Amino acid sequence: MQLNGSATVAAPLARVWDALQDPAVLARTIPGCRSLEETGPDTYRMTVTAGVASIQGTYVGRVELAEPDPPRSFVLRARGQGAPGTVDATVRVRLTDGDGSTRIDYDADAVVGGMVGGVGQRMLGSVARRTAGEFFAAVER
Repeated sequence: MQLNGSATVAAPLARVWDALQDPAVLARTIPGCRSLEETGPDTYRMTVTAGVASIQGTYVGRVELAEPDPPRSFVLRARGQGAPGTVDATVRVRLTDGDGSTRIDYDADAVVGGMVGGVGQRMLGSVARRTAGEFFAAVER
């Protein structure tokens, strides 16, 4: 499944970059995040509760922030599994200065398996877009 989008955050570029690289901020802003523990440089163990339609569950996995080009871009790689299925995603994030605000563009490529993968790409895409919106709104706050 491929997903792309953008969001504008009412904060300067450097501040948004710092927030997106800070595990404490990420733990507070990722929807459903129960824990985010550093396991190495820019690598984390994460527990998230998420779901699609009636298929809900807890996923445990690994998140890596890679290929940093401060303060312009980075790649987020996430892999997790839980009772509802598996998720393996790569998200390319680009930040652009916007006169006191920051535009964030993202391109994600995800492979979803198990029961949750069977609900259909349209529904998965809708949930992913809503989750991204919640995340960026939380980052702005």
